Amino acid sequence: MMIRKISAAAGVTLAAALVLTACAPSSGLSGGGEATDGPADTGQTFKIGVLAPMTSWAGAIGVDMQQGWDMFLADQGQEIGSFKIETVWEDTASDPDTALTKARKLVQEDHVDLVIGPVLASEGLVVGDYLTQAGVVNLAMTAADDLTQRLASPMVIRTGSFTASQMSFPVGDWASKQGYKTAATICVDYAFGWESCGGFVSAFTAAGGTVTNQLWYPGDASDLSSYVSQLGSLDVDVIFVGSAGGTDSSNFFRTASDFGLLTKTPIVSNCCTTDQAILEDVGDIALGQISGSFYAEGNDDPVVAGFVEQYESKFGVLPSLYSFAVYSTGQMVYDVLGKASGKPTGQALADAIRGVDLGSTIIGSGSLDEYGNPVGPVFIRQVVKRADGKLVNAVIETYDDVSQFWTFDPKAYLANPPFSQEFQQQ
Repeated sequence: MMIRKISAAAGVTLAAALVLTACAPSSGLSGGGEATDGPADTGQTFKIGVLAPMTSWAGAIGVDMQQGWDMFLADQGQEIGSFKIETVWEDTASDPDTALTKARKLVQEDHVDLVIGPVLASEGLVVGDYLTQAGVVNLAMTAADDLTQRLASPMVIRTGSFTASQMSFPVGDWASKQGYKTAATICVDYAFGWESCGGFVSAFTAAGGTVTNQLWYPGDASDLSSYVSQLGSLDVDVIFVGSAGGTDSSNFFRTASDFGLLTKTPIVSNCCTTDQAILEDVGDIALGQISGSFYAEGNDDPVVAGFVEQYESKFGVLPSLYSFAVYSTGQMVYDVLGKASGKPTGQALADAIRGVDLGSTIIGSGSLDEYGNPVGPVFIRQVVKRADGKLVNAVIETYDDVSQFWTFDPKAYLANPPFSQEFQQQ
C-alpha cells in the first residue's frame, strides 16, 4: 500500500533565505496577502538540511530518520511544484556543540532553505536559537517542552514530535480512569525525564490521584536494581516509567522482570519506553505494557498501516517513531512548496507552516497551535504480538486534540517554572 501522495494543488498543511539578520526576506507564497517574489523558475532548487544523530549513542535514531526520508522521497519524488528538492545530511554525533557547528555549516556553506531536526533535546534549543537569528525556518523533531513554550520562536516549529509532557498527560488521565488512586514514578534524571514525569503527575493528580514517591536515575545508569527494589517495596496502584528510550528502557524491563515487579504492580510509561527497538531487545517480557505516544506502529488506521507495511517491506524492520516523524515532516514541507509561486522563505514560510492541517499527513488529524506545536491525537498503546510473532504497540484508546498544555490555562501554565525534580505538578 502506498502512502497518500500530496498534489501541488493541495491546501497548505503542516510542515529560509540565509541572511544573518533578524529581518525575514519576502516569501514567494501565494494567497493570504503574503509577500511574493513572483513565479519561481522551473526547476528551482529548494535545499533542505537535516540534522540527525548518525553516530554515537543515539546513532540508531539517525538511521531510522534517513530510512524514513528515503522512503518519503521514493514515494513523493524529488520534485514538487516548481522545485527540485536537494537534501543535505549532517551528523550531530549526538552532541549539542557538534549540532550547532553543523547547523552553521548548513546555513553558511550549504545555503539551505530550511532545516529539519535535530532530535535530541540538548541539541534542539541551541540549534533553534541559532537558526532563529539566521532567519532560517527550523522544523524541530525534539520533544523538549520549552522549545514551543517559554523559549518559543516564530521560526521554530515542532513538526516531528509532540512535547514530552504532552504525550504523558493522557497516560496520567487514563491511569486514573482505570481506578488507580495512588502512583509512584521512576524517570531519567534530565529534562526529558522530568517533563515526561511532570505530564503524568499533573494529569493524574488533576484527576484526583496521589503520587506518593518519585525516583530519578542518571541517564548513564547501567544497573537499576536498587531503584526497582524500592518500587517493589511500595504499596501503590500503578507505576509510571519515564525512560530515555535507550538501554535504560531495556535495563528497566529486565530488572523489573527479575524482581517480579512486572507481575506485582501495573506499569504505564512514556512514549519511548516501549519503542520498537526496545521491544526487539527485551522480547516477550514487555507483552501487555501500556504507554502513550502520538505514533503506534500497531495502529490499524489504513494510512498508518500502509506506511508500516511499506516501510517493513522496504527495510526489513518496523518503522520507529523517528521514521514516522521525518516522513510526516516531509509531507508538510511538500504541501507548502506545492502551493508556492516563488521560493518560500523566512517568516512567511513559518507562518504558512503554522497554518497547516495535520489531516493531510500520516499523523491523521490536528493542527499547530500559536506556539508552533502540534495539537493532535495521543494514543494509549499496549504491547501485543502480531500473528508473525513480532511485538508492536497497538492502540487501545485515542485522546484526540491533545494540547501541549493539556486542559490547563496556557498563560497560567507558562507562568509556572518548567518541569524539574522540584516542580512536577501543574
